[in-house]
Amino acid sequence: MLFVVQVGCNQPVASYGELEELDSIVSKYPRYVFNRAEKLLQEYTSPYKLAYAGLLVNISAYNFGYKINSDSLINLSVAEFSKQPNYLSQNYLRALIYQGIIRFHNGVSDGNAYLPIKQAIDMNLEMNVLDLETSQLGNYYLGLIHNQNNNITTSHNYFKSALMLAEKMQDSTALFKTYRDFYWNRMKAMDFNTARSLLESLQDFRLSSKEQVRDVKNAESAFYNSRKNYRNALKLDYELMAQDLKRNDSVALLADYYRISDSYRYLGKLDSALYYGEKAVKSIVDTTYYLNYHYYLNVAEIASLQQDLEKSADYYKEVYRLQNRAINQQLNTQILELERKYDVASAENRAMKLKNSNLRLRLLLGGAALFLFLGYLLYRYRIKTQREREKMALQEIKILEQEKQIALEKEKQFQLDKQLTERKLVEKQFVIPIYRQISQRNLDIKNFLLDLQSNFYITKNPGLLEKIEKEYKNFIQTTKITDTELLSDELFANLTGINIDESQLFNESEKMMMAFIATGADNQQMATLLNTSVESIRVRKSKLKKKMIENNVKILEEMGDVEE
Repeated sequence: MLFVVQVGCNQPVASYGELEELDSIVSKYPRYVFNRAEKLLQEYTSPYKLAYAGLLVNISAYNFGYKINSDSLINLSVAEFSKQPNYLSQNYLRALIYQGIIRFHNGVSDGNAYLPIKQAIDMNLEMNVLDLETSQLGNYYLGLIHNQNNNITTSHNYFKSALMLAEKMQDSTALFKTYRDFYWNRMKAMDFNTARSLLESLQDFRLSSKEQVRDVKNAESAFYNSRKNYRNALKLDYELMAQDLKRNDSVALLADYYRISDSYRYLGKLDSALYYGEKAVKSIVDTTYYLNYHYYLNVAEIASLQQDLEKSADYYKEVYRLQNRAINQQLNTQILELERKYDVASAENRAMKLKNSNLRLRLLLGGAALFLFLGYLLYRYRIKTQREREKMALQEIKILEQEKQIALEKEKQFQLDKQLTERKLVEKQFVIPIYRQISQRNLDIKNFLLDLQSNFYITKNPGLLEKIEKEYKNFIQTTKITDTELLSDELFANLTGINIDESQLFNESEKMMMAFIATGADNQQMATLLNTSVESIRVRKSKLKKKMIENNVKILEEMGDVEE
């Protein structure tokens, strides 16, 4: 016979007087709380009080910028709070969030940092016990972790949530950090309009430290570089480099050298570009980190432009070595892996909550029946776990195969793009001298006809003079590029993105110039094609840009550096 007895258990909330007082001032006086909580760890014997004091040590250390190099203390807090997750539940959720933060600050950016924070944020949707500051931190670090793993869209969503919470808090430090990292996320996504807006918000801050000033200058330099304003970018990068040399900050110097090299490269100063590119490579600390292939690729391409094929080949070898390492070791963690692990953890968490709920109303069964029931559950659990492991192993194999195939396709595309770029450069080097020779020949003929008209002997022969003047006019007319049928309205719209209605605002000469600009022709090339001087081209481009602004016509991206 089985006897069924219902037992209810309601855990009374104990008093944690000093710990609660320290908790209330942890944001305002973090150093004091840190020192006091460390002493309490030596005095307490209660497991829950030890866990609470450990949580305060980690929160206060984060608040005044002290790095804790191990997650052992916060792990103990999480383990203790998880025994009764609904008892002072805000402590359990905060411990999960700071567990993820401490791990992230110690170089962990996979599921071990992501899952605790994600679990706490999701549990808070039901419990609603976290304060604004902790909720903001949770969303902010989820954004950082996803961004580091190249999950740009998911990271964007978490940064938006973190920014909304920071604005509610009216905390300038939290706002600045969120704007800063949200800006880099949008730059990574090449969403330059949103990035510009976020940069303007950063520039409006009253900067309270040298670190904040450096962060803003760093962001400005990157934005100038992305918009091809390389001279302004160089000016800021040299300032940053000088500061980083004083601080001996090797990580920051690596980024400084690379950006300076990139700017010089696009300005056509290849010697300087190569010099700073090689300084960047020499500043690399971890030569096995796969993303460092960008620095080697930069030097390889510059050396190729300088026809230093031996040096270029050496650096290309390093590029391929690091790219192969990325494929073979699957160093780039993907969001599917993180979310899949989180789904498993979330299911286990729901099972734990159900189990804890059932503990409040236990059924007292006979010893034999209880052991049989538990044995059956254990058997089912093992079978289910084994199947899930097999399924996850198959999924991981498929993902690895897909990523390897994608990497191979990217390599093929990289080679095709490189060949196309080199082909275009050769074509330009071949065609432009011919254009110049034709233009010079036309100029010589024009000057010759002009000289004939002023010749003393010819002026005495009106018939011959008239014929020379007529030939001069015909020559001027035939050497001008005036055949507007070459540029139909449809072709003009496809080249420039300016619709047919807007194109009516411009004459044929202006439309021809816009077409040349849209196809990448520089001032020297246009001067050659239009049989005029480079200075004349600059003046005409400036007037054209002003006219486009006055008529609210979209400015061509290639005209960004033209002065009005």
